[in-house]
Amino acid sequence: MNLLCLLLITALSAKGDFARIRVIWTSDLHAQLLPTTDFSSAGLPRRQLGGMSGLIKLITELKTPDCLLLDVGDFAFGSPEGDSSQGRVMTYFMNRLGYHAAVPGAHDFQDGLVNLELLARAAGFPLLADPMLNILLKRQSTLFRPVLVREVAGVRVGIVGVLDPELRKINPQLALSGLLSEEPLVQARRLLPAVTAESAEIIIVAGHISAAAGRLIAESLPAVDLVICRGEPVIVGELPSSGNAGVVLSGVYGQRVGVAEILFHKTERKVYAIEAQMVNVQPEPEPAPEVRQFILADYDRAACFSGMEFFPDAVGRWKLALTIAEALRTTSGADLAIVPPDVIEAGIAAGPLTRRDLFNSVPFRERLRMLIVPESLLNLLIKPPSLPETTPLPAIAGADLFVVSDTLSLPDFSRFAGIRLRERKNGLYKVIIPENWLAQTGIQEKGKLLPDNLTRFWLRFAENAGKLTAIPVPRLYPATLVQAQQLQQTTTGLININTADEKLLCQLPGIGQKTAQRIIEYRQTHGRFNSIEEIMNVRGIGPKKFERLKNLITVR
Repeated sequence: MNLLCLLLITALSAKGDFARIRVIWTSDLHAQLLPTTDFSSAGLPRRQLGGMSGLIKLITELKTPDCLLLDVGDFAFGSPEGDSSQGRVMTYFMNRLGYHAAVPGAHDFQDGLVNLELLARAAGFPLLADPMLNILLKRQSTLFRPVLVREVAGVRVGIVGVLDPELRKINPQLALSGLLSEEPLVQARRLLPAVTAESAEIIIVAGHISAAAGRLIAESLPAVDLVICRGEPVIVGELPSSGNAGVVLSGVYGQRVGVAEILFHKTERKVYAIEAQMVNVQPEPEPAPEVRQFILADYDRAACFSGMEFFPDAVGRWKLALTIAEALRTTSGADLAIVPPDVIEAGIAAGPLTRRDLFNSVPFRERLRMLIVPESLLNLLIKPPSLPETTPLPAIAGADLFVVSDTLSLPDFSRFAGIRLRERKNGLYKVIIPENWLAQTGIQEKGKLLPDNLTRFWLRFAENAGKLTAIPVPRLYPATLVQAQQLQQTTTGLININTADEKLLCQLPGIGQKTAQRIIEYRQTHGRFNSIEEIMNVRGIGPKKFERLKNLITVR
């Protein structure tokens, strides 16, 4: 915080015309009870920050009578203790600290809507969320509400809870029909009248949203005074004010606490100044007894050694995802393994690692599926057409890449043209892929559910390996414009039975050379197929074989 501004706020707030309100916030606590590696610190080995004992001590020191304590999501899950308690361990400590409100993040829905209801009932503070949740849970009482207005130091402060826009993507298994998960700005604009109707004089928008989304809210809605965004593992610097409002980030894993001082003129009834800072949570030498009772000590035993650091930025997450993908491919005998980097939560420091370190890096128990698919579907598995071009490229083990233009750095989706198989073969390919990513491809083929989820597999693999080493990144090959167009045409994945040649038809399950020739002869004799079901008119293709084909073919 700027010292001059802080002194000015302190001096003015001492006068009777001003009220000084403190807002304290956290985000991405992920039920971390012990200190974790701070990747913002310089030098190696990196320091440890956070831990519930240190968090309790700091927040207790920071709290004042004229104070709001908030959390902006992803508090319940992401550690062994959080998962084993279905998130309850975190609501216990948040009650202990006296939180006034929290906005759930997408990962707080991890164990389903009924468990979210149980978390809301266990919390001694409101969870700000779309009231449609009350209807989805068939509850007549209002357990969830999107806004809260509290009087602090004689000033009415309104808090607008914005739902995490990643909610549906991260939880595709949930029935969320009717839940309003629009862009954060749309949500904030829709909910703003609810707090102004209750005569809120200071308006805070809070949610598990990106800094870019926070800036857009601040620049578009002049009535908003402060926008609190999700946590970031690496804090580079404070965000400047944007528009009329301050836009602030949060720390992660309880390593940092955000503090804002709001100076409010009680006669003019308006905000004069807002100053914000991040405060490091210094770890305690030993966990307090009330914390120690919840710690699962089995996760703190030595597991393996990492010969390199996986920094929690875009490149580091991608490289760790590639390491996991290669482990999946080699241990399962698959041809390809696809792991998107957004399954990586925390970085990994170089040196000895515990099971807890490994768990924290991939904590969300992604279910894995083994698919057996033709080559024509591979590009669709990697680059679903429904995803925005800004979506990070998934890590792919077992193939190299064709890219447009620069081949010196990892491509993003806009420069990715297609995969270059290292070992092409006739017939089908075995592919391992997380279930949530598969759901975004639109492919109906579900394959086989593997017995281990991604977290369990990663812990077992790393412990058995004993040492983590760098995996060579895929080679990048330049794609000409013609190649790029040809490759992009295959991203629909479905084989057009009206135009496919014999070689392409033979990629379909159960279609050999003779059956492929019959399909072509049928087209020549009867004209184009008008529906995919018409392929059953071809000799050798009955209803049973059609069931295997129907999700892989199209007519255009």
